[in-house]
Amino acid sequence: MTERLASRTLRNSMLVVGARALAKLAVFVVVVLLWRHLGADQYGRFATMIVYVTLVGVVADLGLQTVFIRDASRDRTVFSRYLANLLSARLLLSMVALVILAVALRLLSSALFPYTLAAFALLLTTSYSSLLRAVFYIRGRLGYEAIAIVAEALLLLGLTIVAIDRQATWDVFLWVYAASYLFTCLFAFAVLRWQWHERVSIRLEAAFVRRLLAAGLPLALGFTITTIYAQLDVVLLQLFKNFQMVGWYSAANKYVDAVAWIPQTAMGAVFPALSLLSGDRRRLAFGYEKSYKMLTILGLPLAVGIGVTADSIVHITRGFEQSIPALRILAPSVVLLFVNNAFIYTLTAINRQIDFTRLALFTLAVNVALNLALIPPYGYLGAAAAATVTEVALFAGGWWLLRGHRLPLRVAGSIARVLASGAVMGVAVFLIRSWPLAIVVFAGAAVYVAALFASRALDVEEWSILRSGLTSRSGA
Repeated sequence: MTERLASRTLRNSMLVVGARALAKLAVFVVVVLLWRHLGADQYGRFATMIVYVTLVGVVADLGLQTVFIRDASRDRTVFSRYLANLLSARLLLSMVALVILAVALRLLSSALFPYTLAAFALLLTTSYSSLLRAVFYIRGRLGYEAIAIVAEALLLLGLTIVAIDRQATWDVFLWVYAASYLFTCLFAFAVLRWQWHERVSIRLEAAFVRRLLAAGLPLALGFTITTIYAQLDVVLLQLFKNFQMVGWYSAANKYVDAVAWIPQTAMGAVFPALSLLSGDRRRLAFGYEKSYKMLTILGLPLAVGIGVTADSIVHITRGFEQSIPALRILAPSVVLLFVNNAFIYTLTAINRQIDFTRLALFTLAVNVALNLALIPPYGYLGAAAAATVTEVALFAGGWWLLRGHRLPLRVAGSIARVLASGAVMGVAVFLIRSWPLAIVVFAGAAVYVAALFASRALDVEEWSILRSGLTSRSGA
């Protein structure tokens, strides 16, 4: 039963990962177009506003969406009631977020304050898009999620090209992004209403929502803290330095973001399965360990490749030259971003919201201290160093907490052969790093896969899961 569940989960993960890979390519093209059109200073303004929207956007959710996915995955009969109440609650919470956003911009970034309405439109559409797409994960019908992901990205690319052709200013692109998220909202609603024949109603049961908030607030606190430490560096760079430096640093982060979606997408599909297994520690340990190993297999070659070929990557995309050293510093954080998702989602699946909050507080304290110490003297390079060290702290804390819940993990032992394969790939890529980037990428991938086979990094059970996930059929 565990292997069948793992195989089905793998198929769902691969479907969404494949769609998001195509979408992320389109979105990265959008980012490159924005770099060229806006320049470092104007792009820095756009990136800073996105950070404010992301930070304040946590208020529009307060952990309700995660509770929705977890509870409705376990009991489908509560689906309609949860959705109806969350649609109403999200609107009320979004209005609170608008007030907070306006005050924050007025006090911390007065140059951006005139564009509050555009930022709120983005906040609102992002919030509802995320909520409505959650239904695809709950039902396990990720074919629709794949369609939404690709269509949204292609629409964003098309609208961006039109806006650039008309010489749009940086704030127009906030509306462009909002329009793409609005499309996803309409698509999800159409699937619910006319494909699945669900009555999409709106209601607000105060007592029920309060009960959901009680369950979601610890999660919200944890995710809020995590979001703050992930975005705080941009706010501090804007305050201590300037928008141009924000542009260089945000551009470097975009290369990391280009792959950081992979573990989040994969674990988003795995999370319902982990929730189902949460009552059986043996089976949960199986899912947790395999998630950790598979995420390492995916993340390690990306971290090594980005670190070794940072200059080639920036040059071929015509990015900012100043982003290269920051990207090298950020490269090790890639594999940590991958594996840390295994800790975070497993803690959530076993209802250890308080532990997740403690972990988030710990990493926030580390991040704030590092940023305050490193940004004033070293600017955006200090911010990059702080980001990488913070991921190390998150890794250590997540491993320690799960170990205390009878979910031990051999941090190095379970992935020793994977690490050796990554080292072999790193040497090969370093020796040919001056070759054309496409050849380097292809050769590096070939060496890494060959090393995985030669070292037998995957055992028989893991190959069985992989084969089942690749060959079995699943409904759309």
